[in-house]
Amino acid sequence: MAVTLGRFDNIDVFCVDVEKMADFYHGTLGLPYLFEREPGWFAVQAGDVTLYFFPGQGEHPRLYGDDSDDSPPGFESFSFAVEDLDAAIAELDGHVEWTGDGIRDWHHPSGTWYRFRSFYDPERNKIYITEPHKVG
Repeated sequence: MAVTLGRFDNIDVFCVDVEKMADFYHGTLGLPYLFEREPGWFAVQAGDVTLYFFPGQGEHPRLYGDDSDDSPPGFESFSFAVEDLDAAIAELDGHVEWTGDGIRDWHHPSGTWYRFRSFYDPERNKIYITEPHKVG
C-alpha cells in the first residue's frame, strides 16, 4: 500500500532556551506566532509550515558546518525561500551569525538552480535562505 503524502504541515524543534528562540524566530526573522504565546513553548508560521518549539533535554549534537559533506546523519538544516537573496542578506546582516564564505550556487542538470546562504539560530541550528530558480 502506498501512502500519498502532502506538503509539510509542521516541524518540531527541541531547544535549550525557548525564550531566546522565540525572540529570534519571531523577533529577528519576523515569523508570526500561530497561537498566543504559551509558557514554555511557542509556534510560528513559516509559509505553509508551522514550526513548534519545545524545551529539550541534554546537549546539542556536533555543530553542522557550512559544508554539508562533513555533516553527521540526521536533519541538518531547513531553508526559507526568498525572492531576492541579496535583499534578504542585507536585511539580516548584523542580526544573524553567518556560516561559511558567503553566497553559494547549486545547479542541477535539469536547469533548476539555487542561490543560498546559511546562518545559525541562537542554539546553533543551521538555517538557509535560498533563492530558488526552478525549471518546469
